[in-house]
Amino acid sequence: MRILCTADFHEEEKIADAVLKIIEKNKIDVFIGAGDFHTDTFTAKFLKQIKIRGFVVSGNWDYVTFTNKYISAIDWGIEDFDGYHFFCVGNHFPMDFAKAASDLTKNIDPEKLIFVTHYPPYGILDRLWNGRSVGYPEFLDFAVQKKPILHIFGHIHEDTGFEKKGRTTFVNCALASSRKAYIVELPSKKVEEIDLKEFM
Repeated sequence: MRILCTADFHEEEKIADAVLKIIEKNKIDVFIGAGDFHTDTFTAKFLKQIKIRGFVVSGNWDYVTFTNKYISAIDWGIEDFDGYHFFCVGNHFPMDFAKAASDLTKNIDPEKLIFVTHYPPYGILDRLWNGRSVGYPEFLDFAVQKKPILHIFGHIHEDTGFEKKGRTTFVNCALASSRKAYIVELPSKKVEEIDLKEFM
């Protein structure tokens, strides 16, 4: 399964057009949009053009409500596709995240669990330009304890890329500044960086 990881479009038509070209050229199976599309009009126009399975969450700049037979907008919950479980957490989640997340995923094999959030986990690809980490400790704790095969997020434009820690591959795929998306192939966990400028 080939997963295209994206986030933080911030209503840029050039980015949206490039992502659609990447999906077509690279035989993507699943599209991930980890928040901050921006306006409802932009979001709906873009997502309507995607004809593969997609999972999207809201960011701090939007509340994604668009869904169709391909796209699921989930701010708290799990949906399954092709043997994998996509645990999606948007801009709003339970106060007692640790217990709620543990209860929701307790019977899921970590090797089949994909964690999608807008915000990064603390200390992993979450640094601002001044070096300060601003990720969420709750997300780091969950990743350390549950060990999902993949954690996809955005929000921090200055610290994009991917890291492998233990069994989990972490991907910060914020597009707004880096103009880079990431394709993750499962179960091999191979990660490919895609430069959007080549599609603009």
